[in-house]
Amino acid sequence: MDTAVEELQFLTQSENRVLALTALSADGPLGRDELEARLDTSHRTVIRVVNTFSDRGYLTETPSGLRLTPFGTRLAECIDTFVSEAETALEYRPLLRHAPPRFEALPLDALDGAEQVVASESDPFAVLDRLLAARADATRIREIAPAVEQKSLDQLARRVEDGEDLDVEIVVPESASDAAASRPEYREQHRTTLTADGVDIYVHPGPIRFAAGVVGDTAAAAVGRNDRPHALALSDAPEMHAWATDLFEEYRAAATPKPDI
Repeated sequence: MDTAVEELQFLTQSENRVLALTALSADGPLGRDELEARLDTSHRTVIRVVNTFSDRGYLTETPSGLRLTPFGTRLAECIDTFVSEAETALEYRPLLRHAPPRFEALPLDALDGAEQVVASESDPFAVLDRLLAARADATRIREIAPAVEQKSLDQLARRVEDGEDLDVEIVVPESASDAAASRPEYREQHRTTLTADGVDIYVHPGPIRFAAGVVGDTAAAAVGRNDRPHALALSDAPEMHAWATDLFEEYRAAATPKPDI
């Protein structure tokens, strides 16, 4: 008896088979000439595809043209889903290939249409700069951060000093909190943010290898590579917003408020 893997191997051995199946699913019934035009291939190839599809029970030939059977239709739906999700995964490979296991809960369709920023040798700070730009006008921020970046701290301290009405909660790992507290150049900005009514900093006991959260109405997810920010996705999709919010609340619950310095 054929297995699902064998059926998948049969279909993916030839791009024409996948294209024929999806064309018949989307626009069938199609005449042989129409299918040949869709595949942009030879008449002989179309005959071979049609014959093998017929032998495997994918299609039947009717007076109105080639039509998929219910079996062929179900396989086409499976292939369509795979192709769509694979295309999304490939597009966001810079983010996903370096993401921690916690990102497995991020629905793939939540990334569909998301803005992606990837650092490069020519622009190594692209991720941080884009995050700072997203935060610049947002008054409500919920964020998990793997480190305390000076640009980020400066931006937040400046907004506090300007008297903006902020509602900010940030979770950082204990190691990053201790490192920032020990640096003299951070001291004034650190004090400014910690004593601000609209800013709450939380310290998480474990390591954090990613950034995630909600900035205004936009959800963000970022990962690093070689200890530097590497890829960022920003999206207004409700699914990504829910994922980022749940993740933030989980980390905040495991953290403790950072005392004033």
